[in-house]
Amino acid sequence: MDLHVAMRVFVAVAEHTGFAPAARVLEMSTSAVSRHVADLEASLGVQLLRRTTRTVNLTEAGERYLPGARSLLRQASELHSEISSFNATPQGRLRVTATPGFGNYFLGPMIARFARAYPAMTVEVDFSERLVDLVTEGYDAGIRSGNLSDSSMTARKLTDIHYVACASPDYLQRCGAPQRPEDLTVHDCVYWRSLKQLTIWKFHHGDELIEVPVKGRFRVNSVITEREGALAGLGVALLPPGHVSDDIRSGRLVPVLQDFPPATEPISAIWPHTVAVPRKLRVFIDFLAAEIASARL
Repeated sequence: MDLHVAMRVFVAVAEHTGFAPAARVLEMSTSAVSRHVADLEASLGVQLLRRTTRTVNLTEAGERYLPGARSLLRQASELHSEISSFNATPQGRLRVTATPGFGNYFLGPMIARFARAYPAMTVEVDFSERLVDLVTEGYDAGIRSGNLSDSSMTARKLTDIHYVACASPDYLQRCGAPQRPEDLTVHDCVYWRSLKQLTIWKFHHGDELIEVPVKGRFRVNSVITEREGALAGLGVALLPPGHVSDDIRSGRLVPVLQDFPPATEPISAIWPHTVAVPRKLRVFIDFLAAEIASARL
């Protein structure tokens, strides 16, 4: 008995509620379909289908067997497709979502280079602050920051984003420099506009993690605009060092709280769990990982 064929025949009979309809779909004779199901039942030692002259219904054992059989057949198909296309040129549509901060500044140029490197692919990118449902909205992957908790997704960590706390000389002259993270509660901060009610900045001091709620009158959802707010003297900002290194060297921005390094933030690629990752997605994530590894984040 070919177990794979027998399972495929059983699933077809169950889904089409009959041997004859399943035979037409599978392009087999009805007798062959019946024989495959009988062989499967014999190997299991249980009856999967209850036959009458008019209908075919699942037994209790059949109801338990059907979901697993479907899943195994789907996994086998995905694995076969993934391996058979291993050396094929990636093609088709790739839909990706990311938060606008990391997306606009860091990912945008990288994804553009990916699209240029793979001309057979159509790339759609959505930079959105909302939490996109990848499955129901038809996205292949998402780029997420922070710790991930959705167990239905597969994740690959791409990097840790580092930050530096800084402000303009003008702001520090007017308001003074914070000496400890807790001092930020009485400072204006240029910070990320979040869906959460409260924005918390985290700092390390040895083994201690210090969490500070911050506030300010300039809230943004763009790293570029966040930098502009800091340069304009609107408050203290947390920014990636690679984004403000020239400003710090020139004195346009001044680091503060240097004895309290800000906590890093993991950036991960996530996608719906599958046995075999589609080649277009695997190539994209590998490309992104290589780009990020060579970038100054």
